[in-house]
Amino acid sequence: MTHHSSRIVVAAFTFLALTGGAQHAAAQQARTAAPTPVVAPGHWTITPVVGVGFSGDLDSGTGLIGAAAGYVWSDRVGLEAEVNWLPSSENSGFVELDSQVVDVTANILYHFTGPKAWVPYGAFGIGYGHGSVDLKENAAVVPIVNVDTSSNEFIVDFGAGVERRFGNKMAFRGDLRYFFGGDLVPDFWRLATGVTFDLGRR
Repeated sequence: MTHHSSRIVVAAFTFLALTGGAQHAAAQQARTAAPTPVVAPGHWTITPVVGVGFSGDLDSGTGLIGAAAGYVWSDRVGLEAEVNWLPSSENSGFVELDSQVVDVTANILYHFTGPKAWVPYGAFGIGYGHGSVDLKENAAVVPIVNVDTSSNEFIVDFGAGVERRFGNKMAFRGDLRYFFGGDLVPDFWRLATGVTFDLGRR
């Protein structure tokens, strides 16, 4: 098993342990009580998000934008397909380059019983990441061989957040997730906020 595969397996087991532990700790109240759903089960949603990527393989924080389309399976479980675009800050070193990353993931959101207004959740997803770099013009004077300018990688993300409904068809969301990539698709933390729009049944 490669080092990259090992990190993905560790991430998966960490997520399962955290969600399992949280369920056990809240077993007495959660066994009969379900969370108050932010969006009614059976409804479709769309959630544009903005945030920042930082740490991991990133040299500095960089803004990101994204969007998620989802289906509320039950009071506890939501399914989402999400895309994130992460333009990195310019790297200045032996060779100057600009890089950008696009992640597409399928995620499960598991909601826990919490305060009436706020609904906490855990998130776990798998997907595909594409990273690419553009060499600067002055890099042409440097003899470079076997330089990959793009990379496609299997990725895993996990984290947690909270949701709160406001109005009849909207909800606020904030969460923190870690993305595991490889090669030109970096590992990084993503702190993001978004607004979920309830599209109703389709």
